[in-house]
Amino acid sequence: MKCTLCGCRFDKINARKSCKACSINKGCNLIRCPNCGFEMPEEPEWLKKIFKKGDGHASD
Repeated sequence: MKCTLCGCRFDKINARKSCKACSINKGCNLIRCPNCGFEMPEEPEWLKKIFKKGDGHASD
């Protein structure tokens, strides 16, 4: 994934680790950037399929 605020590239596992301190982490659908802490919604699967990986449009 790529943070839409700072541009840091990270994987979902690292994003979930940075959310462990939050009291609502089990019911939240946001991804937190481990670099700057910005929270953003995860890209939906249907959108990932439209912009296939490798064409420069989809997030990692």
